[in-house]
Amino acid sequence: MAVTWNNKLKWNTGYNADSVEWCPIEGYRNVLVCGTYQLEKKEEDQECSEQTRLGRIYLFIIDKNTTELSPIQTVNTSGILDQKWCYQMVQDHPVLAVVTSQGFIQLYHLLKENNTISLKLWTDLSLSENTIALSVDWSTNRIPSEEPLLVVSDSHGAITALKVTANGLQSIGAWKGHDFEAWITAFNYWSADTFYSGGDDCIFKVYDMRMPDNAIALNRRHEAGVTSIRSHVEVEHQLLTGSYDEKVRLWDARNLKQCVTETDVNGGVWRLKFHPYKPTSILAACMYGGFRILLLEEQAITVVCEYLGHDSIAYGADWQYSEDSLVATCSFYDCKLHIGEIIFD
Repeated sequence: MAVTWNNKLKWNTGYNADSVEWCPIEGYRNVLVCGTYQLEKKEEDQECSEQTRLGRIYLFIIDKNTTELSPIQTVNTSGILDQKWCYQMVQDHPVLAVVTSQGFIQLYHLLKENNTISLKLWTDLSLSENTIALSVDWSTNRIPSEEPLLVVSDSHGAITALKVTANGLQSIGAWKGHDFEAWITAFNYWSADTFYSGGDDCIFKVYDMRMPDNAIALNRRHEAGVTSIRSHVEVEHQLLTGSYDEKVRLWDARNLKQCVTETDVNGGVWRLKFHPYKPTSILAACMYGGFRILLLEEQAITVVCEYLGHDSIAYGADWQYSEDSLVATCSFYDCKLHIGEIIFD
């Protein structure tokens, strides 16, 4: 398969950009958020004070015919490490979960009023003091629920599970998952009771919420910190992990003793996303190695395209929920958001 990456649009985010997410809800699939994170510059007489981490969420409306990027809303908050849309409506609105450098998880409603779309903070919860919340995931990417679940990982190596209720967020469990930063946590989308975590201690773990004391399985096969985990919503038991060791690994979730296959992508793997309409195509953000399109066929992973148009660390990456195969990517120190079209021949 020949794959071409045609970049269409660029925009300067001002702050360092590390997260992009397209809304998956029907009727809102042209909505994109970009999250940023930046250390506040200090004056000379402030050297001994604690450094503040600033953040912004930029809200965009983008489709194939968009010719210029301009956010329709900017939300100021603390530094953003990750954000994810719920795959279903909550209280009749699309909902965005955001985790921040101050250890908060925030839920935003996406509101449509008078032909105008905007984000409004609905509820938030502090995980703990002096904690950076690092990643978040929803349980509902495949299985709808009246009370969706969330998992959040943090800088102290902990994983917190929460339930979304009519009154907001309710903590339902916490696990001391890793000795260092828990870079990533993600659900098994085929079972809302099961989720995963990966940490800077190079360990990949599996948890069952019905067994709250410890992980039910762990794997030490990664050669550096585990930074990305993604369960497939169409192929049961199929699971991807990414690591600072620059490898993408495919796993059978029923047997995590040994990966099915692995491939080197020439960069630490920060995010992995399956194409919503082409289940064998994967978008990978590979930090200092740029962005890659991977093809998963016959239990082999192949790099079929790369995009090196960013001048800094490749962090955020996501597919639009459209057969047009638009992608959003963002990079850190050069503060850039790019929109590209992937052409499959």
